[in-house]
Amino acid sequence: MAKRVMIATMKANPGQREELLAQFADMFAVANAEAGTEIYTLVSGDDPDTIYMIEQYADQEAMDSHMGSESLAALYPKIGPFMADGGAVMGSVHQELG
Repeated sequence: MAKRVMIATMKANPGQREELLAQFADMFAVANAEAGTEIYTLVSGDDPDTIYMIEQYADQEAMDSHMGSESLAALYPKIGPFMADGGAVMGSVHQELG
C-alpha cells in the first residue's frame, strides 16, 4: 500500500498565529503514539498569519485512524476561533528519499 500524505494550510486571524499554533501542542504526543504516523510537522509560514501542517502515514488505514480520532475531533473547536481560513490536500507518495 502507498504511504498517504496530507498537507493543510491554515490562515490565522490577523495577529493570532501564535495562539493558533499553541492549540496543536497536545496533538504531538498523540500523533507520536499512533501506529503508522510517520511525519507530523507544524510549519510557520513566511506569511505572518499562515501555518502549514504536513502529515505522512504508512497507509490509508493509519491516516483514517488519525483523522477519525477523538483527539483530532477535540482539536477542531480549539482552533476554530483563531482561524480565518483553511484547507487541505491529500495524496499518495509517488517517490521519496531513502
